[in-house]
Amino acid sequence: MDNKHYGAGYLVDTGDFLKQLKIHSYTPFANLPQGVILDLGCGTGMDAINIADMVGERGQVIGIDHDQAMIGHARTTVGERKNIDFVQAGVDKLDFEDNSVSGIRMERVVQHLPEPDATFREVYRVLKTDHPFVVVETIWDSLNFYTQHIATEQKIRNYLTGQKVNNGWAGNKLTADLNANGFRNIQLDTFCMVVRTKEEANRYIFLDLILAEMADKAVLTKEESEDFITSLLSADNNGYFTVSMNLVIAKAVK
Repeated sequence: MDNKHYGAGYLVDTGDFLKQLKIHSYTPFANLPQGVILDLGCGTGMDAINIADMVGERGQVIGIDHDQAMIGHARTTVGERKNIDFVQAGVDKLDFEDNSVSGIRMERVVQHLPEPDATFREVYRVLKTDHPFVVVETIWDSLNFYTQHIATEQKIRNYLTGQKVNNGWAGNKLTADLNANGFRNIQLDTFCMVVRTKEEANRYIFLDLILAEMADKAVLTKEESEDFITSLLSADNNGYFTVSMNLVIAKAVK
């Protein structure tokens, strides 16, 4: 999320939670004969490492992230692997020649980009023809809390899509953006993330921090905030706390 609350620990937690989604996002690279695979916005590097282990000596995986702390963490996890490297850089200007990269993956990156088309153009430029591009994104307006406070829930979705996240509708627009930037054979798969405790909601979507921000900015009134939190605590204490949100995987080729 922008003005991000998360660090390396958060990415490791969500990596475990979204394991099946992640495995699904790796599959387009499994049968590539050889070449370089980029993981853009690689964070702690766990996905890049998983892909490197999957392709073995056939491929060279490069994780790219603008955050030096994330890159530093990623480099400590490489071990004896020779087919992986990590580079600190942005994703809107890729230091690769035209048509030189065999595959590219991005997970929950587009939502942070103020100008995503610049990155899509760069991906298109460096990717080889007929080779895979995989994008994982969050559908923020699908977030549901299953309380009676419908108006408050809608305010939370509006805050996330319109204020908190740079490009809060990234997941919704993903197929259209890929098509507009020349990608072909576009496919979309949806996954539903469900958490069953308030503690999990705080770990995965920083629920308390978001609610506190909204109250501080007067997006929620004191009464709305207190009533909503009371409902969440009641659901948690009585064993029916549920929060769900969709994520999507878009697959395409140049």
